[in-house]
Amino acid sequence: MPSSPEKSDFIRQFEFVGTIDNAPYLCVPAALQFRRDVCGGEERIMEYCTRLAHDAGELVADALQTEVLDNSTKTLTRCCFANVRLPLAVGADRTKGQIPHEDVARATMYMTRVLADAYNTFIAVFFHAGNWWVRLSAQVYLELKDFEWCAGVLKEVCGKVRRREYLDGGEAGRAKL
Repeated sequence: MPSSPEKSDFIRQFEFVGTIDNAPYLCVPAALQFRRDVCGGEERIMEYCTRLAHDAGELVADALQTEVLDNSTKTLTRCCFANVRLPLAVGADRTKGQIPHEDVARATMYMTRVLADAYNTFIAVFFHAGNWWVRLSAQVYLELKDFEWCAGVLKEVCGKVRRREYLDGGEAGRAKL
């Protein structure tokens, strides 16, 4: 498709979409009806997900012997997410399993990749204020037992990071079990 020279590179790259599929829009009424009739409506869904996120955060933090990120007014946890600190430390003492500061990005990418490749899941991993955290997302299709599984997986992945498996190249570094 020819493009005019006054358009930005972004516009030129994405202006032609080939085909447009409007089918996803057709399912919206059925999805809203499902949320209302099966799940009990938006208010009930929000109550369930908020409670699940709170309980999941506490469960995972207890299992990892860490904490849930919150503020003094406890408003950071009044939502469908919980941020839980991972039991990993940044430092130079490798005998204590500390991760050198220069390896933070590499270890973070490794955890994200291993969670997807070896455990078939996605858990957002991020580094904030000198610690690694994971963001747990409560959804209507999840139960507390899903987060029990998550806690076990996070323990395993943290063990891999302490053993410096993120330094392994090739297949071992990608998804070594």
